[in-house]
Amino acid sequence: MTDKVFISRNYRGMFGAAGKAKIDCETILTNQGWRNLGFKQTWVTNSLLGTLISALGVTWGLIRLKRHSYVCLQYPFNKFFRYCVWGAEIKKCKIVTIVHDVRSLKGKYEFSQKEMDLLNRCDQLIIHNPAMRRWFEEQSIQSQLFEIGAFDYLHTAKVTIEKKPFNFEKLRIVFAGNIGSKQSFVYELDTLESANYCIDLYGTNFYPNSVKDNKNSILNYKGVFPADEVIDRIDGDFGLVWYGESLDSCDGLPGKYLKYNNPHKLSLYVLCGMPIIIWDKAAMADFVVSNGIGFTISSLNELPAKMKSLQPEDYARFKTNAAKIKQNLEAGEFLRQSLEKAEQALADKNWTTEKK
Repeated sequence: MTDKVFISRNYRGMFGAAGKAKIDCETILTNQGWRNLGFKQTWVTNSLLGTLISALGVTWGLIRLKRHSYVCLQYPFNKFFRYCVWGAEIKKCKIVTIVHDVRSLKGKYEFSQKEMDLLNRCDQLIIHNPAMRRWFEEQSIQSQLFEIGAFDYLHTAKVTIEKKPFNFEKLRIVFAGNIGSKQSFVYELDTLESANYCIDLYGTNFYPNSVKDNKNSILNYKGVFPADEVIDRIDGDFGLVWYGESLDSCDGLPGKYLKYNNPHKLSLYVLCGMPIIIWDKAAMADFVVSNGIGFTISSLNELPAKMKSLQPEDYARFKTNAAKIKQNLEAGEFLRQSLEKAEQALADKNWTTEKK
């Protein structure tokens, strides 16, 4: 049997969703029989020491890597992804890469060719959704593409809080993550018509002075918690997926990126048992609608009317469907199925043959 391997690394802190997603992927890989060739996973927050640990761990893993192995990488892997690809190519291995972020789409590069050339050296890419697939195909990517659908969210409860009773007359909409700049859309939510909801905020970069009316604000800041703990702290009825500074649409680079990526916060909301409210032009809007786990809006100006017209039976249906998706997310099913499809595709092509 061909060796199925990955190389673990050091992760800095637990407040960011990016690290949480990659840590979960390593756990799922291990559960599916993939073997870590590097050092044991670490969480050293010191930048210099953490980089050194990752460098030594990657080098040790590449030394141990056997020829013609099946190697799973995660992208981005700052400073080391190109090194890992080079090492795998030297050993004539096949490479499947889980793509968490595409920097070209996030506006990190002026042109995408440099990044595409690097990713094209991988035999297979596990990407987010059909919208991202179309974008990759427009870049003439040659790697096999597999859509993950949604990013899994593994969780073991660490704290227990008392949950408030459900109140249809005062629904709680949660926004979790980086709240953004002082001009974030969240501070404009107070300008909307009053309705049967409030907004609970969890995350970084909350600016109290940007709240327009502290006495009558619908905003409730709940604090910031580690990514592996926030799920136990959230208590709400809906999860909001929105970015930028405008109520009218998701604007700027974050809004553009939402048209292509699978936000990790969507998985977090579902793990919390909450239905989703999402921008209708987001790549995951189809996922939300097709799975019946919430509703879409083109503008947050639609929110008061949508919430007022919501019927208890609609909410019950959203909750039931979200519970079904939750079971798959917390079991690592989305990545497991993607990996199985990728492995089968290589088997069908007699993948033990050497790269050209």
